[in-house]
Amino acid sequence: DFLVQRSDDWGESEVHAIDFSCGEEGVSWTDWDDYEIGIAWDGMESCQSGDTVGMLLNFNEGTLTVYRNNRRLGVLKDGLSGPYCWFVHLFKPRTITDAISIKRGTLPDSDGATTN
Repeated sequence: DFLVQRSDDWGESEVHAIDFSCGEEGVSWTDWDDYEIGIAWDGMESCQSGDTVGMLLNFNEGTLTVYRNNRRLGVLKDGLSGPYCWFVHLFKPRTITDAISIKRGTLPDSDGATTN
């Protein structure tokens, strides 16, 4: 059971998993007991094939910010603390041109990112 592994590292956050969609579905999150599904967030935009999506998890601020093609879209969720891991899910069948990678990168604002 995942909740049995809860540690003090999780802090006060009640958000344990976040699902970001590049479509019009909004964001969803859970604390394993309750789910918030399809919540609109300021800056929400659809992604297109070939887009680069960046996410900045800022533990000092407790926020998860989304970038698209090096442009800040907005804060996806706040009030976050604790350990998180990344995953990717393709909702539609993968094509020969689809590519996904997860890697540590430079902060978008430090490399020419623009804000809304």
